[in-house]
Amino acid sequence: MHEVSLFEAILQTNLINFIIVIATLALIFKKAHLGDLIQKMADDIKADVEKSALSAQSALKEYKEVKKQTKDTPQLEENIIKQANINAQILKGKIQEKTNIKKEEIAQTLERRKISQAEKYKKLTAQEIYQASVNIAQDEIKTMLNDEFHQKLIKSSIDELDKIEGKLN
Repeated sequence: MHEVSLFEAILQTNLINFIIVIATLALIFKKAHLGDLIQKMADDIKADVEKSALSAQSALKEYKEVKKQTKDTPQLEENIIKQANINAQILKGKIQEKTNIKKEEIAQTLERRKISQAEKYKKLTAQEIYQASVNIAQDEIKTMLNDEFHQKLIKSSIDELDKIEGKLN
């Protein structure tokens, strides 16, 4: 027989132990379905990486669009301000127009009220003057119908007749 050196013997036993460990691990992997679990984890990681890549591409695309939009922002802002000024001028004109119409309506209403009040006070004044005239006339008539005044008139008339008669004779 052939003699085996100590180094060869250790090497052979370690090799046999290594093969046993590999076989045991293979058996454990097979029984515990660790291969499927590792494959699932690898698939999940791969899906996450792909999803991240898509998100990164989407974010980059969105960044480019926003950058493109912000490039035109000063012009857009200027256009918005111009349009706002135009709208403000239009509104100002409409407000002035409506204000002038209302002002005219109020002026017409006031004129009608003034005319109405003037007519009312003319009628009241005419009635008061008429009533005052009637009162004065009544007082005059009462005074004239007074016997004493009547007697004076008769005496005055007789005196006038006497003077006329004296001139005729």
